[in-house]
Amino acid sequence: MKTVMRKYMNLKTLAKACAVSIAAIWACEDPEYITPVPNPQPSGFSANFLFVNVAPDAPSLDMYVNNTKTGASAAFGVGQAGYTTVSITSGGAGGFTANTNIRAKATTGTIGGVLGSSDVIYRAGNNNANNFAAINGARYTLFALDTITRPKPLRKLNASNFGDTTFFNPLTGGYISVVEKAALSPEQRAKVVPIGTVPLGASDPGGVRFYLLRDNYPAFAAGNVTQSAIRLVQASPRNYTEPLNVRLNPVSTGSIISLGTNVPYILSFANPNGTANFSPSVGSRTATATSTNFTLQNTNIAGVPNDYRVEVAKDAAFTQIIHTSDPVQFLVDKVYTVVIRGVEGGTGNRALGATVVQHN
Repeated sequence: MKTVMRKYMNLKTLAKACAVSIAAIWACEDPEYITPVPNPQPSGFSANFLFVNVAPDAPSLDMYVNNTKTGASAAFGVGQAGYTTVSITSGGAGGFTANTNIRAKATTGTIGGVLGSSDVIYRAGNNNANNFAAINGARYTLFALDTITRPKPLRKLNASNFGDTTFFNPLTGGYISVVEKAALSPEQRAKVVPIGTVPLGASDPGGVRFYLLRDNYPAFAAGNVTQSAIRLVQASPRNYTEPLNVRLNPVSTGSIISLGTNVPYILSFANPNGTANFSPSVGSRTATATSTNFTLQNTNIAGVPNDYRVEVAKDAAFTQIIHTSDPVQFLVDKVYTVVIRGVEGGTGNRALGATVVQHN
């Protein structure tokens, strides 16, 4: 019995020793982990971006897409010479959209104004800083506009302490409520601008902001010898209230081309007819056109480009012209955006003027 018991104890000891040895051997070897797979995977998708700086009093700006400087620096009133193709990642398995980070930085120093050293960040909503959903193969023009001194929008309450329309008072450069507006004189009330009801938690920091347009070109007829494609972006805030009228006036021969009558500031709360434009008028804005957003215009005479001056007026009859550009040409089969920027009576980076951007 003792012999059997002794053998059992020896076997038990041997088993423990083996277990310890195996554990030691296992501990000395590198554990095998699952190889991480990047998510999202490179998609092979891309989008095309073109940057235009028309923010009065802003410095030269650089566009960054997905944290990479894209294209040339743009001083005030300057648009980049062409699109830059940017790689984007898939927004999902087999998806054709992607989260695309867009921002602008000062070429040197800081942007200043209410932003100080902060970047201009594209905000997809009124109360968030979400990225833009770029579409594979699409073309986009990004406009930096407004002014570096635009104050941060404030949510205002009515007499019942409910959120209501906030008004911008250009006389003071601040925001007022419905109640405060009612206390103004009729002359002063006529100058304030409604920007809509600012939502709770609005992330708009004030200062320069973005307007992003998807560029959908029209189809030119085969053998075209007369037409260009043109659209208008009215980026002159002019106290956010007064619409402008824009036309192309031929220098010597040809017909006048109207680009727009009573056109409001592109980020205004409402147009002159009272139809909502952007409500509330805070944060970045995007126009993702699904159809052509350029108009074919007869700018050439039998294949010869005509000379035009961009004229901007307060009235549709053009008896109060406040800007006339140097002569410009619009070539056959080419696509352009005419941008009105600056403010009436401004000087330097605030001067009213027109920027013509060629897209192709």
